[in-house]
Amino acid sequence: MTVPIKLLMTWDISPGREEACLAFVTQELPTRMRDAGLELTDAWFTAHGDWPQVRVGFMGPSLETVQSYLASDDWVKLKQRLLTYTLNYREKVIVARGGFQL
Repeated sequence: MTVPIKLLMTWDISPGREEACLAFVTQELPTRMRDAGLELTDAWFTAHGDWPQVRVGFMGPSLETVQSYLASDDWVKLKQRLLTYTLNYREKVIVARGGFQL
């Protein structure tokens, strides 16, 4: 039995990189992740408070699918590009459950 797996990513946007980050996160990132078999499930922006500015989740059909993509050259390049727009980047892989997940 396969269990859906979620890749959760959080970050703050680097000062002066807001427009470029937004374009990347709304256009290229979800398209490339979808091509790898991961679907966008969550996208949150923190307007106020002591939390990461951005929280994004992608779900894959299995742990193997997610792990395989995270080990790929495509992910390494995509993540390197994302890191040019961000500070305090974090990611974790968890079992997907309904609703908001931290």
